Amino acid sequence: MNKNKRLKLIVMLLVTLFFGIVLGPVANATSEEPVTEKEESEQKSVDDLQWSEWQQSHTMEVEVTTVYDYKTDGTLKITETYSGIGLKSKFKENELTRSQTFPVSDGKEIALSTKSDSLKLKPGDKKEFVTQKSVVITTSNDPFEWWNSSSLASISYPQWTFSKITSGQNTYYVVADPINLIWKQKSLKTVKNTILKKKWIDNPVEYTHYISYPNGNWVAGDGMADNKYRLLGGYHLRLWKLPNGNVVSNAHHDDSVLIIPGHQVDGYENAETKVAKFFGTGSKSYWLDNVYYSKYYKAYNDGSAKLF
Repeated sequence: MNKNKRLKLIVMLLVTLFFGIVLGPVANATSEEPVTEKEESEQKSVDDLQWSEWQQSHTMEVEVTTVYDYKTDGTLKITETYSGIGLKSKFKENELTRSQTFPVSDGKEIALSTKSDSLKLKPGDKKEFVTQKSVVITTSNDPFEWWNSSSLASISYPQWTFSKITSGQNTYYVVADPINLIWKQKSLKTVKNTILKKKWIDNPVEYTHYISYPNGNWVAGDGMADNKYRLLGGYHLRLWKLPNGNVVSNAHHDDSVLIIPGHQVDGYENAETKVAKFFGTGSKSYWLDNVYYSKYYKAYNDGSAKLF
């Protein structure tokens, strides 16, 4: 090889090496594009460390007294009263109470059933049951700040709903149901209209649930169900329009009012699947880490919300 050819070869090798070094980082940079549609369909997650710590610090054992009051007008009033050392020491409260009334049977005898027995109630009768359970409870000015969660994802969602329980003028909130449906940037009206077209009804009889918002308010859910009273059980959900423009829900299936302890959730996944089908097959998955298992009915929520 003559001198000129050797010189050209050396120059070509130097040029190749130079551009390889320069373009290498550029090629790597182009692989870090914004999330594609394919990537967006992957399951996202939230960091639940903050929730676990908050939950632990707000958990207590309570005695629950449930009274079934069958009134002469044919309505059944179910009243739950919480009591115990935890309430007394933390909140200076002896009792917290909530109640709901259902029309059952005008003037007729009704049968309440338990896992092992049943009993009859006539108009004017009352029956009391006492159980023990662990609850997560907080005051109105001490919510779990889900909007400040150290989430790995770009959007924050609440994981749980809360039911209200009172003592005189004081209000407390008890962790209730897991959130299991999410609609991104959808109007509440649009979501409700789709569900109403499936013959569900608006404003059913229900225990009102709440979610705390960044402005300090506790916002009541907008209830919908496949039947107003669901005396023998039925599908039920509540909807919230979040400040970030998204809509969330706690879809579930209730048992019969006449099965003690009365109108409890006996399914989450079945209701989540049922409502998801109302919106087509394009749902994705968002991991909220709110796995829940009810010992009484073995109602299970897998911790993942359908995302539309």
